[in-house]
Amino acid sequence: MRIPASAVRSGTVAVLVVAVAGLAIFFGGRALLHRASAPSADSGCAFGNFSLGTEQTAVASTMVGVVLRRDLPERAAVLVLAAGLQESHLRNLASGEGDRDSVGVLQQRPSQGWGTVAQLGDVQYATGKFLDALVKINGWQIGDLADTIQAIQISADGRLYAVHEPEAQALADALTGATPAGVSCAFPAPTTVASPQAAAAAVAKDLPVRPPTVTGQTVAVPGAAWATAAWFVSNGDRLGIERVSYSGKTWARGKGWSDDQQASATEVVATLRH
Repeated sequence: MRIPASAVRSGTVAVLVVAVAGLAIFFGGRALLHRASAPSADSGCAFGNFSLGTEQTAVASTMVGVVLRRDLPERAAVLVLAAGLQESHLRNLASGEGDRDSVGVLQQRPSQGWGTVAQLGDVQYATGKFLDALVKINGWQIGDLADTIQAIQISADGRLYAVHEPEAQALADALTGATPAGVSCAFPAPTTVASPQAAAAAVAKDLPVRPPTVTGQTVAVPGAAWATAAWFVSNGDRLGIERVSYSGKTWARGKGWSDDQQASATEVVATLRH
């Protein structure tokens, strides 16, 4: 039976319409997925040539704090951050969100003797367990990054850790204070606003600092330096911090770092949102 040319044309148009619609849905869906998984354009933290979401940067600051509390070389921070970037992209994953029974930022497994689910969900505990294993490796300070991490994590493909070394190095430089004013976070408004007392307790828990003092909405940490300033900036979103000042510079939530001759060189001062 001969099909009229008009019907053929109509059918062709219909097929094209369906195909175009399908492509639009596919690429639109990919775009939506990308937007959902990546930090929004007006929210996130930058360090060197890299960036992370505010939650990821806060997790990284806690991990580096454990390294600083143990007075380990910066290389330890680079190694544990590179492991976290590969295992979870620095997200503190709950039980069931990772592979098999893996838990936390380093995806450690209770069944392999790393600790309980609750323990491994604590970033400080998880980082400490990694560092406990790290310092037992001969030459870890100068060894190949991927080989060193693989000796601890024993993952399916240990070569993948090497991909994250440049980002881990830049993040460690910023969070240890090796790069002054090395991290800058931006967010439209804080996710939460803690009390100044809670912010003071949090920084004292994470970092080896002298007891902070609280005056109104400000928290001052005497004798602290760039690592403490970086910690406050990195935790600005979850604590409600508006400004951080230290050594001639001030970070402001909507402006980043700028010169400030009034910023003290003898203490780090964080101001919370009113």
